[in-house]
Amino acid sequence: MTQLPSPRLTWRDDGSPVSSDFGDVYFSAEDGLAETQHVFLHGNHLPHAWAASPHFTIGETGFGTGLNFLCTWALWRETASPSQHLHYVSVEGFPLSRDDLERALEKWPDLAYLSTQLLARYPSPTRGTHLLHLDDNVHLTLLADEALSALTNFTGQIDAWFLDGFSPACNPEMWSPDLFREIARLSRTGTSLATFTVAGIVRRGLTAAGFEVHKTKGHGRKREMLTGRFTATSQPDKNPPWYQLPPPRACNGPIAIVGAGIAGAAAAHALRQYGFNVTVFDAQGIGSGASGNPAGLMMPRLAADHSPDGRFHVAAYLHTERFLSQLNNSDVFQAGGILQLARTEEEAARFSAIARLGHLPHDHINLLAPHQVMQSVEVETKFPALFFPKAGIVYPEKLLEQLLADGPSHTNKEDPSFYRAEIAGLVQTRNGWKLIDKDGSQHGPFMQVIIANGTGITQYPQTAHLPVEPIQGQLSLAPADTLPRFGPAISAGSYIISLPDGRTLFGATYTRVRGAEPVLPRIDAHHRNIASLASALPALSGPLAILDPVQLDGRVAYRAQVPDRIPFAGPAPDHEAYLHAYDRLRHGDRFADYPPAPCYPGLYLMGGLGARGFSTSLLLADLLAAQISGTPLPLARDLLEAVHPARFIVRALRKNT
Repeated sequence: MTQLPSPRLTWRDDGSPVSSDFGDVYFSAEDGLAETQHVFLHGNHLPHAWAASPHFTIGETGFGTGLNFLCTWALWRETASPSQHLHYVSVEGFPLSRDDLERALEKWPDLAYLSTQLLARYPSPTRGTHLLHLDDNVHLTLLADEALSALTNFTGQIDAWFLDGFSPACNPEMWSPDLFREIARLSRTGTSLATFTVAGIVRRGLTAAGFEVHKTKGHGRKREMLTGRFTATSQPDKNPPWYQLPPPRACNGPIAIVGAGIAGAAAAHALRQYGFNVTVFDAQGIGSGASGNPAGLMMPRLAADHSPDGRFHVAAYLHTERFLSQLNNSDVFQAGGILQLARTEEEAARFSAIARLGHLPHDHINLLAPHQVMQSVEVETKFPALFFPKAGIVYPEKLLEQLLADGPSHTNKEDPSFYRAEIAGLVQTRNGWKLIDKDGSQHGPFMQVIIANGTGITQYPQTAHLPVEPIQGQLSLAPADTLPRFGPAISAGSYIISLPDGRTLFGATYTRVRGAEPVLPRIDAHHRNIASLASALPALSGPLAILDPVQLDGRVAYRAQVPDRIPFAGPAPDHEAYLHAYDRLRHGDRFADYPPAPCYPGLYLMGGLGARGFSTSLLLADLLAAQISGTPLPLARDLLEAVHPARFIVRALRKNT
């Protein structure tokens, strides 16, 4: 992910912007609102087209000022039922800055209520996929990239197209045959389109791609416009067969989630946003595992390259930061920044490379010289540091409460959407999945089940193949006023968090273990935490030496880690069926006549979060909700492969291991 250039604009006296780069207007100076309504809303027969759809998806080429989106949202508010969901997918290679967007939308005061929400959530111009959840069950997916690249890497099915790039004469790349082929790929039979242009290259290109197009009455000075409908057969998924998604099942069936930590809570929150009925199961209660720590860090894990790993973590971090900042609740998230200190010359060089690559927006990352670190936190260091001003401290108990605000309480009697039960088995039936608890009681059937119970995810026959390793971590809690207080949290191998009550949280240990049985804090682990923090922050050696490990409070929990350190989320692969279906991969045969991915119908997985659960769970949960509902996916295709639960099987086959 890198920063995209904002367009160079000139402004007319009437307040409308003009692109200096393309020499074209963003909307009609005479009546842009009426033009949008005529060309795109009426041209696609809205709202009639979405009247009976639980999930309706619009695709747009050229987000621009967002006027088309806001007009569509306004019509949706007037006509859609409370149970319907609108998914609006828009491409933009030159995103307006927030200030320019605000200035452009001031021209439309009737849309001020909606534009205020859009501006509050509008992302920085970072290349990638940005999913925004708005009021009225409206979900806006901004594909910040050149149009062809964005649509080539996008997964979803569009019901209606707004083709609204600058005119073909000014910006021919937005009207190329390659782009029309991608538009066709993302269309179903019957998908509609509308556009202001009737240029011959557009008519011929759309016809060649499978659309039947017609000239109709235009708006204002434009005598004609085009409308059309996709009449060809829908094209298959572009993903490799082993990563293709199963077709969505009935959207109104109940869903069970096993696990009430950050993964399960995020999944429940996302699915409820999409209108699903969710029940959560956990043997120990809400936030009983690693998600039950007093506090945690929400910060990005950055790579000094453009690998899928690094790009995924950037996307997840930005998605989570946007959600937490909108809460505006310091009891849940304290955005005081996080300072990540380099400890070696090699690490310092990597930090410098990360800063140069520009993975994060400029207001999300600063490279600090040693003297700036000293000025910031009065910590002496000979190496530079990365400062993440919008990262911060998460308070897990409050975050889980927020995510489950409309869901589980702690007892069965108070809330039937949560059960304190240990799920020992999963049984597939004709009507869905039944969950069997350790006492033999059955729950369900459920149309879909999500297994999101951390290190316990491999206890079922359907999931035993997953290479999830339990990593034991113990953190230490120093009494109030025994250690210096820092404004930002500090990460340097160890981390240190100054809690609001004056205590200091630091750690944590990293210990590979064979099992994941709960254990009490150990004195030797406190010693290790003290030594590690003293090594990272020598200035604290004196106060740390006074601490008595015997008197320290602490907590032990288990992280679920996978070999490549990238979490997984998606349909549960049938391990034996995968081995049979894709056996030719052992011999390097990528082009055999392979069948679609053999997955357990209605069974989904989310895990391997490691130490980054608070910064990755929300995006992974939105990914699962989109997969289950059959709506646009919030990750590019290569990132979908990077987090797919079947990747471990595919890699093993390719290595013939």
